[in-house]
Amino acid sequence: MYKDELPLVSIITPSYNQGKFIRETIESVLTQDYKNIEYIVLDGKSTDDTVDILKEYAKSEPRFQFISEPDHGQGHAVNKGVKMASGEIIGWLNSDDTYFPGAIKKIVDFFERYPYLEVVYGKGYHIDEKSNIINSYPVKPYKKPEDFFDFNIICQPAAFFRKEAFINVNGINESLYFTLDYDLWIRIAKKYSLRFINDYLANSRLHPDAKTMASALDRGLPEILDISNKHFGTVSNNWLYHFLTHYNEIGPYWYLNLFKNFDVFKNSPKIITTNRYEDFWTGPSLQINIEIDQRNPLEALLIKGENIIFHNLELRVYLNNEFINKYTVKEKDFELEIPLSSSQSSIIEIKCSHQFTPSNLGINVDSRSLSYIARDIIPLSHKEHDFYNKFKNEPNTICQWLNNNRKETPTLILPEY
Repeated sequence: MYKDELPLVSIITPSYNQGKFIRETIESVLTQDYKNIEYIVLDGKSTDDTVDILKEYAKSEPRFQFISEPDHGQGHAVNKGVKMASGEIIGWLNSDDTYFPGAIKKIVDFFERYPYLEVVYGKGYHIDEKSNIINSYPVKPYKKPEDFFDFNIICQPAAFFRKEAFINVNGINESLYFTLDYDLWIRIAKKYSLRFINDYLANSRLHPDAKTMASALDRGLPEILDISNKHFGTVSNNWLYHFLTHYNEIGPYWYLNLFKNFDVFKNSPKIITTNRYEDFWTGPSLQINIEIDQRNPLEALLIKGENIIFHNLELRVYLNNEFINKYTVKEKDFELEIPLSSSQSSIIEIKCSHQFTPSNLGINVDSRSLSYIARDIIPLSHKEHDFYNKFKNEPNTICQWLNNNRKETPTLILPEY
């Protein structure tokens, strides 16, 4: 076939301050043996040498074009690039990733052979800063949308899609950061056909500045939980295993708060209101209004706090006006695990016999009556209480505990469009 008889393939590269990698990325596209390529780089106004490199290629390569202007992140750049693209087949290659020689021709041949397919993807490697292979990306042949429940089965740079399918599912959700491609593939899979090629097509680079490494925990896991709930109604234990195994040093409190936000343990007790101040200080009477589902009763209350002023902090706990127990806090940094039992929405009150007014101590003009700082207040169901104790005392066995105590099956939530 002549060049103008072949499908035009548009490669989109979002770029920002990846000058040390982007030349290798560009070369991996322009040296492909498939020549009917349109290459568009959307640069977010880089401040390193990226723009100089882009100008160099724009002068010498008619298939290459770029824009360098402020954008709203990677998703915005890819969406903008796809709208600009003239090709019916799109490849999304980040500015630190690379294609294997011959990758695009293999993809085009497959799309030509199976015109009903909307996404074709292959295998990929993780590589380091010097392009040395670290390991294979854990891809999986696609059969049904639920295949995405346990993990992202597609290596993003090794995936190509039809522009029409991308546009019809409204492109990338620009509010996402870590799960841009994961969410996109699931939305496409709910409506279109995907196919796996058992061949290596691309390299995904891992380095300290890559978001897959730099933001995996603080932004990655919350987005994964959100996307999983949105598409499957729950989250797979496999996702939880990964983070709990690789980031167990962060401790149970962070995970418990996150799991509450995304209902990982289903219908667990939740705080509706509390009179704790925004800076985490409490007054002499801390009141906590808790919503409790009778299917998942309250079993305990965790408080992680700081006793800054007093040698002995005396706390008296009441559940629905009934006295439960008294605690004495001697440490500056303390954790209280308070056994409580209730199967209906309740009010917990913690009265403190010690208080001070900051302005009286000459600290500032704060006239509040304060007792201590309560950084975390977490009501626990039976499963959450077990999770907390297992994580606290035997963190290396927490994944096995999840396997034994949390069984989740995905329910595919179909799109509204």
